Amino acid sequence: MNCRWIKYIVALLIGAAVFCAILFGKGFMRLDTEKEKLRLLSDAFLVPGILLLLAGCFSWIMRQGTFSGMGYTVKRIFISLHSAQYREEHKESYAEYRERKAEKRSPFLFLIIVGAVYLIPAIVITILYAAL
Repeated sequence: MNCRWIKYIVALLIGAAVFCAILFGKGFMRLDTEKEKLRLLSDAFLVPGILLLLAGCFSWIMRQGTFSGMGYTVKRIFISLHSAQYREEHKESYAEYRERKAEKRSPFLFLIIVGAVYLIPAIVITILYAAL
């Protein structure tokens, strides 16, 4: 199997675990009316969809370098607590830090796609719920 698809499968499994936890944690089998079951199904799809979508958006924001200044500052404070020899060995300008971090870009699109996969059924079920 292609390694690219593993992250999609893992994200789907995490979403499925959250889905099942909400569905069975709220007692889906004990619900009487169809309307209550639709409401719970909508909630169970919505939560993993939103969580994965927000995780993807947050990864995209971090990839843009929004928090790189704070990371550099914390790193410099940590280094300043060490000996002079350690500080000399770990000299790095902010430009070098940003360049090094830009090379380690984390993927985010798979989280947005899997989040949308869970969000679409939530929207459809919510529309069905409102129609009842």
